[in-house]
Parts: sequence; structure tokens; C-alpha cells
Amino acid sequence: MNRIALMVMLITVLPGCAVFGQIAPADSAFRAHAIQYAHTSYVRSTKDQARFYNGAEYVGHLSRIKGHPYLDSLWQVGTLTYDGVTYQNVGLQYDLVNDVVVVTHIDSVYRIQLQSIKVSRFSIPNHTVVRIVNDTTTRDIGLRTGFYEQLYDGRSKVVARRVKTIKTDYSQNVVKEEYLSENNYYIGKNGRYFPVKTKRSVLNLLADQKKLLRKYMRENRINFRANRETALVKLTQQYDALSR
Repeated sequence: MNRIALMVMLITVLPGCAVFGQIAPADSAFRAHAIQYAHTSYVRSTKDQARFYNGAEYVGHLSRIKGHPYLDSLWQVGTLTYDGVTYQNVGLQYDLVNDVVVVTHIDSVYRIQLQSIKVSRFSIPNHTVVRIVNDTTTRDIGLRTGFYEQLYDGRSKVVARRVKTIKTDYSQNVVKEEYLSENNYYIGKNGRYFPVKTKRSVLNLLADQKKLLRKYMRENRINFRANRETALVKLTQQYDALSR
């Protein structure tokens, strides 16, 4: 329970008799002052966060579906930049099916679905996600507007677009559903992002250092097929180092 709310509750239910060695009138004044202080502290602590508590209620998904629809299966405490303001220690989840960020309401009774257009970025342990906006009226950067996990943020960039869909199977009048994951990777170079899937596509994109990157892969035993995500990051980091 919120400590301020608990304080108000305890103060309110205290009997009117003398407490803490004070007579009843003094205690009444003390109680009134404490209630006012608690209320002021509560308003001060929540007035900034109130701007993202006015979103729509998040309904979620059916519990019978196998797996989970989120970036991380558990609620995580992280950092959120919303409507230009950065908030620390926010409980949140990222729904990869609906592509929305979800936070717990201040009273923890229900969950709020944030307005994606106002979310600039958020971070939870092991993940940093940014909202990239592609304004095709000025310059097409090669990405659709949306949330992307930031895997490497150097001179060049590596981002992942993570999506989950629900697969439904009908067999003998029984419905079985499960979440399927899909990850698409992009390398940002000279202000534009390019999709990459294979080792060849990466080396062709970074062609001016292809020979040295092949050597780097051999010497460091980088296996693209075994761990594509790690290989992408290491190759792009090395490319930036070679291009200085």
C-alpha cells in the first residue's frame, strides 16, 4: 500500500483521546495537520505522472493462449520518456501483439495503455526501446514509424523490430492458440536504415570494409547463424571502429 495513503488512514482512524502524551484538542490539531501534509505530498508526487494515467484501460489477452505477448514475461521497473518528460521507477510492460506500452495505474487496480505517439523511449533491464518516426515528407529513413529495440547506438545503428502474432489451430473442435515471435533487424548507416537478414546482406551493406570484416569474423569465431543478433552488433561495432 502507498505509504502516504497508509499514513492518512492511520491518522484518520486514531481515536480522539490523548496520544503521544498530548491532550485531545492538541491531538485533533496534529491529526488535521498530518492529513493536510499527506494530501499535499500525495498531490505533489503524482501530479506529473497524472499525464499518462488518462490513457485507455488496457484489456490484455486471453490467459488460455500459450506463452506471453510481452517483451518480457514479468512486469519490470524502468525509465519512461512520455510527452517530453522522463519518469524513473515506472512499472511497465511492452505488448508486442498490440504494439503498445502498458503501465500500472497509481492505485494498481487496473492497467493503462499509453498513447504511443507520446512515448519517446523506455528502458527496462536488458532492453532499451525507442520510437522512431519516419517523416516521408522530408526524408525517408527506410523504417516504418514504430517502436524498435536499440541494440547498438554508435556512428552506425542496429535496431530490432519485435512483433508477436497469435497462431490459432482448430482440431477436433478444440481451439489452440499460441504466441509466435518475429524479429526483423536493421542497420542504420548515413541516416538511413537497411533491412538485414543474412551475413551476405550485412557484408554487402558494409562493403567498404568487407574484407576486414570477414577476417574479424574468422579470428573471433563469430557464427552468424548461431546468434544473428550478437553477430550483427559485433560486426557493426567493428565497422565503426574500422571507419574512423
